[in-house]
Amino acid sequence: MSSKCTILFDNNPFGVYYAGQEVSGKVELITTRPKTVRGIIITVSGFAEVRWTEHITKQDTHGERQKTIETYSASEIYYSNERYVYGQSGGTQMVLAAGKYVFPFQTIIPPNAPTSLNGAWGQIHHEVSVVVDRVMRYNNIFKQPYTVIVPHDLNLNPSNVQPLHKIDEKVFCWSLCCGNQGPMVMEIKVPYASCTPGQKVHFNIILNNQSDVHCSDVKVRLMKKEVYTSRSPETKTKETEIKIADNHCGEVIKRNKAEFNEYLQIPSTIPTLIGNCNIIKVHYTLKFIAKVSRIHRDLIIEFPFTIGTWPVYASIMSNEPITNQPINNFSRLVAPPTYEEDVRSEQFENNTFKPRYPVFLNDGTLAAAALSPSNNSYPTPYLAPKSPLTYSACPTAPPSALALQTKHEPATKGHVEQPQLEVLGFSLPPGYETTSTNIGWK
Repeated sequence: MSSKCTILFDNNPFGVYYAGQEVSGKVELITTRPKTVRGIIITVSGFAEVRWTEHITKQDTHGERQKTIETYSASEIYYSNERYVYGQSGGTQMVLAAGKYVFPFQTIIPPNAPTSLNGAWGQIHHEVSVVVDRVMRYNNIFKQPYTVIVPHDLNLNPSNVQPLHKIDEKVFCWSLCCGNQGPMVMEIKVPYASCTPGQKVHFNIILNNQSDVHCSDVKVRLMKKEVYTSRSPETKTKETEIKIADNHCGEVIKRNKAEFNEYLQIPSTIPTLIGNCNIIKVHYTLKFIAKVSRIHRDLIIEFPFTIGTWPVYASIMSNEPITNQPINNFSRLVAPPTYEEDVRSEQFENNTFKPRYPVFLNDGTLAAAALSPSNNSYPTPYLAPKSPLTYSACPTAPPSALALQTKHEPATKGHVEQPQLEVLGFSLPPGYETTSTNIGWK
């Protein structure tokens, strides 16, 4: 193998960041033999894309109906910062001698960059890429994705703290015919309309089965709905619904009554995504199902449910009397989360990267002992920025033998202001000299 490239993040081995934070690290490039190159480019970028195909029938140029395959797609770029760390665009040919090269980099993730997602028909992707621009050969391209998370404090929206309560009933056709059987009545209570991954969603179910229909199972599910929107060749949406977690409570025989006090364990999953990205949305539904035989329809009660990155204060402090919500001191009482890979296995095309999301202690334990500075490998979650984030005017690199050239992305409608990518330098083997422009194949 002629080249090996390793992209490492500073004090963050899994590459997990919150929007608005700085991402920094270094690129280590090892070549075992000389290479003829024009330059080396490091790019830090964040973008979203959706794409799927459908079999459709449309008229051809002769007016005849013809079956064809249509591809629907869309894309958005949130930031893309590119810089030559060796050579320049369209520059002279050079020989990159065998050896080890180190290129540190750093940039600010825009505060409105959306949360990472790898879905069935689209992705929100953040990555560091390195391109070795070869002469008369295919370029060497190396990529390393990283996770970006938009902070979502559940305490900031009062509706997230509200309890869920609903009663519904179903009268089966046999009851209408016989006239002597009652309905199946289900009552649901959930203390909060939101939670974070790692927490337990406690619920109370009372199923009063007055009917003559057997309920084979009472199921509770957290369902994730992903909505993808195309822009070409037309605006169209595609939805997928995925089961994230479920609990089978048990059966309720006919003309009987049962009560279930249980919980649903929430695994690592993307927080609710309704903003920042215009072509991918993620919603959650808490679904309660009284399962009956196939000749009847199930009794179902659903609630919109929110997944956040910072838990409801009362859900953690459930064992103590609550008179208010001291948000400012809350972070001192909550154990720092771990960051675990997405529990689902869907992937967009050939993207095998699994984003990591914050997972909090599921037992509500306070975290005085867990606040030691031993969790430096992970970003520190916060409720909200104290002041608007600003970028440095124009970061500069230390003096180098080669001038660093910056290539700016063209501005497009709806894009955020591009922060600058700072490259701190690189190392070359001793005695390296630039060759002439008349270089043959290497």
